[in-house]
Amino acid sequence: MKFSRYSLGRVLTMFSLVIAGEAIFCLPFHIARYFRPTFVDVFGFSQTQLGVLGSTYGIIATFAYIFGGPLADRVSVRKLLCFSLIITGCSGFYLLKIPSFHEMIWLFAFWGFSTILPFWAALIRATREWGGHDEQGEAFGILDGGRGLIAAVLATLALYFFSRYMPANDQTATMLQKTTALRSTMYVYTSVCFVAAAFVWLFVPEPAKERLAARPDKRTRGHLIQVLKMPSIWLQAIIIVGAYCMFKGRDYFSQYASDIWGWSDVNAAGLSALSVWIRPLAAIKAGFIADLFSSSRIIIVCFCLTGAAYVSFVFTPPGQALTWLLWINVITSCLGIFALRGIYFALLEESSIPKEMTGTAVGVISFIGYTPEIFMPLLGGWLIDRWSGGVTGYKVLFMFLCLMSVVSIIATLVLRRANRSRA
Repeated sequence: MKFSRYSLGRVLTMFSLVIAGEAIFCLPFHIARYFRPTFVDVFGFSQTQLGVLGSTYGIIATFAYIFGGPLADRVSVRKLLCFSLIITGCSGFYLLKIPSFHEMIWLFAFWGFSTILPFWAALIRATREWGGHDEQGEAFGILDGGRGLIAAVLATLALYFFSRYMPANDQTATMLQKTTALRSTMYVYTSVCFVAAAFVWLFVPEPAKERLAARPDKRTRGHLIQVLKMPSIWLQAIIIVGAYCMFKGRDYFSQYASDIWGWSDVNAAGLSALSVWIRPLAAIKAGFIADLFSSSRIIIVCFCLTGAAYVSFVFTPPGQALTWLLWINVITSCLGIFALRGIYFALLEESSIPKEMTGTAVGVISFIGYTPEIFMPLLGGWLIDRWSGGVTGYKVLFMFLCLMSVVSIIATLVLRRANRSRA
């Protein structure tokens, strides 16, 4: 590690990207993920309805990725990130009123735009430029690992306020107590959006070429066609489809613990909230290892690890005596999931994607790669409701995730072979 590279300015820049990269997704994801049993009670949603909301977000986000990519190649990332954080934070005040299902559909559609089109490709572009040529694994590992640390701190803080407003025996909690407790988490996640926007505005530099550009660079108009012709782009997209399916599977950990293992709402929320502390360790460590052995090799190992964990979920019978095994499954799957998220965009450099096409490439890859945002909430919600919260629905879901890990391993092997041939 070259400590001279870590000047105060560079550290503050990366910290700003880290806090922004997690704050933007808190409102759409964190509350329903970590406090899922209480969330569905307070809003009165079925698992299928919650899946519809997630899919609504995913549909809008999928198209936002493709349009946001070229935008990030033309507009100041600093302005894009700030704009996205501010409008998303403002939407948190609307969430506090506990909207109806139809109102929530519009809110999730708005989040699909506000958190992706002006934000995602800009964040990836800024991170790739921060890492230079030789430290891409390090840059993306620090980004996602740092995001994980922020997520863990925020989840722990939100859990603290949540538990304060819940009775000692949360099985006796009234709807008013549950609503007050859930609102306390909304205040936490809304506030962090504005804090992140301030950090980005103060510490993320605006390149001179962006300040002086009066018109979009005409050369970027052909980037989309060039990117679409690259086989490595399509393979990376398949890899991210598998990785993101694994990641979305995490959303059901707390509900699984509640429905199948009989855990209380607070303990089930604690399972998800505490497991997120694995993210900083897994993502950052994977980033440094990827720079030593190549990102694609580490990605294969991660898919093997995560696939094995989901298989273990299928064959682990619920019971107090096996609680330790549930924790091992959660920890193992999270190690693989967060390591994947920490390094899969480092494949851009390994596949020699031109830097001036970063935004467009990220847009195309994300357009395909994040489609699990559309089908995973619907699939998971339908499977759970299909068997009325029984273990069968969860087993089918976990087996599907294992299958996706196998498909992703094959795609990674093909990408490695293509990269060697080109070299």
